[in-house]
Amino acid sequence: MIVYAVPSAGIFGSIKVAHQFVDLLQAEGVAACIATPDGKASGWFRSQAPVVARAWALDHLGDGDAIMFSLPHDHAELRRSGLPLFFHCQGTDPLIDPVLRDENVAVLTCWQQAYDYVLAAGGRAPTDVGISIAPAFHHRGEMKDPHVATHMPRRGREIAEQLAEACPDLHLVPIDGSDEAEVAQMMRRAGVYLATAEGEWFGLPALEAMAAGCVVFSVPVLGGMEFLEDGINCVVGDVEHLERELATLFAPARAAHWQSLRHAAIATGLRYRREAQAVKVAAFAATLPERMRRPLGLPRA
Repeated sequence: MIVYAVPSAGIFGSIKVAHQFVDLLQAEGVAACIATPDGKASGWFRSQAPVVARAWALDHLGDGDAIMFSLPHDHAELRRSGLPLFFHCQGTDPLIDPVLRDENVAVLTCWQQAYDYVLAAGGRAPTDVGISIAPAFHHRGEMKDPHVATHMPRRGREIAEQLAEACPDLHLVPIDGSDEAEVAQMMRRAGVYLATAEGEWFGLPALEAMAAGCVVFSVPVLGGMEFLEDGINCVVGDVEHLERELATLFAPARAAHWQSLRHAAIATGLRYRREAQAVKVAAFAATLPERMRRPLGLPRA
């Protein structure tokens, strides 16, 4: 059994990625579940992963079980369990460096920048298990509203508002507190997505917006440069550059350019289908001992 310990059930991309990973592990026959501090499940996205309380899981784990985590702050507590640990690297803050140096922790990475960071900081090659987009985000041929621009206001609200001023014909629609289905519907309708979280690790919402057919305008990020290609499938640059580009959004002479970016963005999103990540997860699952397919006796909901 693998228990993936997460810090909360809140609306954070890392929580959704953890559930997606557990779902794929289960599809490969690996017994796996999520452990939250209070045993409460996230209700803002779809997942088949069972959820238990962390304290209960730690009390009931034993030989043949393992713990997975992505928050480096959990390292010290979880290693005291004496069980095999997997660190699911979802970000490359230097806070993870002590985890990477712990030879008793197996490291899994989701994207190339994280893989390179782990290799350099930890001195050993991690296992690439990939990352993917929920099916709800993929463009289905819907009509787009070119005058609607969505953004996540939690980081970079001021930047988004400044960018919207560069194109008065844009209607800025914040995405905040919505569940996954609502966010996907908003992105599939919107013509533009403003990615304003500077220095973000991967920026899954920007990739989801690309899959939904949005023209993405992004400030420079870290891991997200794996899929963001300036001038090919999106626009990447500092605020001044993004303002200049947005000012031409409705210029007839650039209509073909924006349509080209949109089509390339949709194609990029297809590279991150759930089925593509499943291939990597299957390869990882094949390396696990058979005893990790033994289900833990989970408490009744």
